[in-house]
Amino acid sequence: MPVIEFHQDEVWELPPYAEVLARSDKTGVEMFRFGDRVMGVQGHPEYSKDILMSIADRLLQRNLILDCQVDVAKASFDVRQPDKDLWKKVCRGFLKGRLPSQQQQQKQQQVVVL
Repeated sequence: MPVIEFHQDEVWELPPYAEVLARSDKTGVEMFRFGDRVMGVQGHPEYSKDILMSIADRLLQRNLILDCQVDVAKASFDVRQPDKDLWKKVCRGFLKGRLPSQQQQQKQQQVVVL
């Protein structure tokens, strides 16, 4: 389940009783829940390509990132984009007290970081 990540902060450790819902090669905690009231996502499923490029351009102008990093971000977004409908389904399901089925969760376990 692709998601845009554009930050340096990461959650590495969860409080007791929190449950990891998704992980990636980058981190063992991409998405988690704490009971029925808290769900956390490392990335930004709400970001579009325009938002990503706007942030990248701003950081580039301030010399906080390199041109090659922007090129990698653009290329990865062109290859695979977040599925907004799936993210809506996951978030709404959580808010309604339902998470995706175990089979859907297994498909979502491998998060592709863009």
